[in-house]
Amino acid sequence: MPTSGLNPARILVRGVNWLGDAVMTTPALLRLREHFPQSHITMLSAEKLGDLWKKHPAIDGTLIVARDESLWPLGRRIRKEKFDLALVFPNSPRSALEPWLAGIPIRIGYARGWRGWLLTQALPARPEHIPMRKRTTAEIRRLLRSDTSPITPPPSAHQVYDYLALVAALGASSQVIAPRLHVTDEELAQAGKEIIPAASVSEIHRPLFFGLNPGAEYGPAKRWPAENFSAVARRVAREFPEVIWLVFGGKADAKACARVAGQLGNRAINLAGATSLRQLMCLLKL
Repeated sequence: MPTSGLNPARILVRGVNWLGDAVMTTPALLRLREHFPQSHITMLSAEKLGDLWKKHPAIDGTLIVARDESLWPLGRRIRKEKFDLALVFPNSPRSALEPWLAGIPIRIGYARGWRGWLLTQALPARPEHIPMRKRTTAEIRRLLRSDTSPITPPPSAHQVYDYLALVAALGASSQVIAPRLHVTDEELAQAGKEIIPAASVSEIHRPLFFGLNPGAEYGPAKRWPAENFSAVARRVAREFPEVIWLVFGGKADAKACARVAGQLGNRAINLAGATSLRQLMCLLKL
């Protein structure tokens, strides 16, 4: 189905399910808003990321997918919203099934696996796209022993360009812009009062807040050693002695965060499991 000259009144964006990936979709969302300034854009979001889209300038509303919500009830719920177009960011079969079940007439996403027939426009992978795969233990050991320099991907291989290419299929600009989240001044002030103890800043006039996030969703496979975070923090503190470290993480990162914070003494505030998503966004803005 041709997509040039479209003027959809209601657009559904099927969002990705991981926080870092979601941030990388924001340049594409901003370009989508730029191209369709009058359209109502709704984000279909995993429950854990719903707060990310509050007050975002590219989003008019949010539909939340509950963690245990099955396809058929979700499809009926989406159908009631009468969307004209669906843009599918994730590559999973389910993410293409959802707008298909909802009967959205135009459905755009990448043709990954068998799901292409669920889309009215299934885009091939970009030439610069580098497929990810899990290496075997033997491969990793062989690479560690090798003297060969690792292959450095070109900047155009970055995932942010995959999302921009999807909105470009609708006529939007594919020129990269910085990722953007949004919090209000009121939220920023409130988060600072609630999360950062006054005692931690009273001894110095103008503290610098630096952040560390030593955790990772899949544990050691994607985690830099806690000792390395601590070593870098101590080195930075020699240049910026007034720094206060905010150690970020979820509940599952408590052990790693405690190790890092413990090695930094009274110049660290351990926030593992202590912040909401909106509070995390505010503190990062500091």
